[in-house]
Amino acid sequence: MTATTCRPYPAAVRFSRKPANLRSIMREHSGYHIEEERVFVSAIKTMTSAEYDAFVCDLSRTQDWIASFKGRGDQCIVIHAPARVTLYIRPEGYDYARYVGLADAD
Repeated sequence: MTATTCRPYPAAVRFSRKPANLRSIMREHSGYHIEEERVFVSAIKTMTSAEYDAFVCDLSRTQDWIASFKGRGDQCIVIHAPARVTLYIRPEGYDYARYVGLADAD
């Protein structure tokens, strides 16, 4: 797992609040209209497929790398993994994935 801080760039993202896992996000996004929000990506987290799968099984679990994120409320972390959907995490000061989103293009 690697983390990179980047110059903030904009993204249009549809967020779910306090999702339990990736499956609940996908269900919510397919069944409800979720307004997109404009946020700024200020960190990139690259995971292996196994790390990603472990992470999305329990999104409410405390993560040290999320706790150390010091972004503003409109900043988020993007999560990349091979052959997996890209996620956007907006912790808003918490140590877990409080808001998890999908880009509008995903």
